[in-house]
Amino acid sequence: MENEALDRLRALIGKFHEDRKVEGYSEKSRSQTTWALWYLLDFLKDRDESDAASITAETLRKFQTDLYNRRSKEKAALSLVSQSHVLVAARALFRWMARRGYILADPSTAINLPKRKQPLPKGIMTLREVERMLAVPDVETPLGLRNRAILELLYSSGLRSSEARNLTLYDVNTGQGEALVREGKGGKDRVVPVGEVAAKYIELYVKEARPKILKGYEDSGYLFLGGRGGKMGATTLNETIVKRYVREAGIKKPVTTHGMRHTCATHLLKGRANIRHIQALLGHRSLESTQIYTRVEVGDLKRELRRCHPRERPR
Repeated sequence: MENEALDRLRALIGKFHEDRKVEGYSEKSRSQTTWALWYLLDFLKDRDESDAASITAETLRKFQTDLYNRRSKEKAALSLVSQSHVLVAARALFRWMARRGYILADPSTAINLPKRKQPLPKGIMTLREVERMLAVPDVETPLGLRNRAILELLYSSGLRSSEARNLTLYDVNTGQGEALVREGKGGKDRVVPVGEVAAKYIELYVKEARPKILKGYEDSGYLFLGGRGGKMGATTLNETIVKRYVREAGIKKPVTTHGMRHTCATHLLKGRANIRHIQALLGHRSLESTQIYTRVEVGDLKRELRRCHPRERPR
């Protein structure tokens, strides 16, 4: 009987995944949810409350305690981040079941996500460091001009690595200063502004460098070409371009492609940009994700206080 109840719950989870696919959730997001809900099924398999309708708030509180206790076990230890992913997936499932009428009330309101310290972004450059790095590529060569163009775009528009590499020739309108980001994180499209300097280098690259890089290969249509006319790889962008030029500019920080995105957001905030505008630029679904940059700003103020305040100076 317990197995039958668990099978019915598995069937509901299958419908839940199908709905999320229709709603536009990416395959990666859906596979992560599948992984997360395995822990719920594993917890319920030896319990009486294995039927969806019999799961109560108390059941889910015990499930959360079980997740936490896994940290002290040798098998399947979970970090606080992983626990949060599992609990978020469980909450989404029960909210969906309540909305669809499979259960009368949503018991997941009992779930409180574990508090964890959100680390500050790493590899944030100063304006002077950015300028030094951007000056390194040799724009007299096709690859140097390509690299300068994509670096200018990353700093201008705060794109993720995959978003920049997935751009096609028709996604960027340098005249209007806009780029269409297709299926960013969460499968959402958005339009982002492209600064004048970045637009200038992209125009030069498309006109002068891109045809030379293509070298007669079949054109894939991607804006920033890698080998054989195809899409630029993630390793090429992060290792061969970003990290290489950071190193050659004499910058000791652990800057990555994502660090360029952090740098863009931090500099906008320091320039007094509205945080909701930064949220829209970065494609964050939640303002909470963007607010981490306000903590970076406060960190700068603390350093200045320690450096300049008379009560903080060494005696």
